[in-house]
Amino acid sequence: MPAYALPGTEVGPLRARILGIGAVVLIVATVVITRLIPDSRPPDEIRVSLLTHRVGVGVAPGTDVRLDGVRVGSVASVAVIGPGRQEIGLNLSQSQLFGLTDALTVDYAPGNLFGITALQLNSAGGGDVLRDGSTVDLGDRDSGRIRDATLTALLESTGQLTDQVLTPELSRLLRTMSHDISAFTPLLQAIGTTARAYTDTRQLPLPFLFDRYGSALAGVPALLDGAAELLYSDLTNQQLQTSADIERFSAMFGQVQDPMLPVATDTLYAAQQHFGGFMPIAVTILDRVASSVGTPQRSEGELTELLARLDDAFRDSPEGPVLKARVDLTGVPGLAAPLSALFGNLLGGEGR
Repeated sequence: MPAYALPGTEVGPLRARILGIGAVVLIVATVVITRLIPDSRPPDEIRVSLLTHRVGVGVAPGTDVRLDGVRVGSVASVAVIGPGRQEIGLNLSQSQLFGLTDALTVDYAPGNLFGITALQLNSAGGGDVLRDGSTVDLGDRDSGRIRDATLTALLESTGQLTDQVLTPELSRLLRTMSHDISAFTPLLQAIGTTARAYTDTRQLPLPFLFDRYGSALAGVPALLDGAAELLYSDLTNQQLQTSADIERFSAMFGQVQDPMLPVATDTLYAAQQHFGGFMPIAVTILDRVASSVGTPQRSEGELTELLARLDDAFRDSPEGPVLKARVDLTGVPGLAAPLSALFGNLLGGEGR
């Protein structure tokens, strides 16, 4: 059997040459046609290059490119063009870009519920409209325009959280904070109860209440001044300079605290038990007394005038206050002569 023959076939030298020449011609024709036929891209498609310093995990040729959530193309190529520099080639549908400019931002984000990465383009103001062959540099100063939100990046962030943040020290800190905050629970409950009681019983507007309660602050400076003077007088009091004086002073407070306060407390409890029912009556009486004064300003003026006149009607004497009185007896000579002789010049016509 010849060297070029195959078992079970009828191939001679001529036929083998014809098959070889045909295969070579077919290959050459295919290469020539591929080189000579123009690019058969859709007329609406443009190619844009993104220069970046990092590529999201899962971004590869065929990855979907979306604009505001709508698919506008795909990734054509991903290549390294230098140390820390990558180029991402995009095939985009220009009619769906709606004036997208090179000021865009890029997100590497999951494109579906399975976490498959998609390249998300976000429009921004300014810049030049993207055209066929445009290059967008997202490296160096513009690296902040790229955000990696892929599932891998999220898992990595979660791992760093559990490894670097959720430490035993943080657990102890949270436990201490929880214990400390629980100590303020009664105070917070009291504040809430007070606020609820105020809301349920408030009958006056807030500006009026703030004005009235705020006026009480006018006495705070005098109160603080008096407290400071009291403390200063305690420190400089000559009666508290010796230990014996201090012991007597402390014993006085001990007597007030031990025997006096319990008795006063029992007295008040007993008064509440036996006389608590009289409080509504006392309140009613006081309300009636207060309502009997129609115009408090007028009543105050009249009462002040009455007290002033009573004060002027008396004068001091060795025997005590004496009423000032003048009696005109010129029309009664029978009484004027005896009284004048009795008192002489002591009264000078005045009688008591």
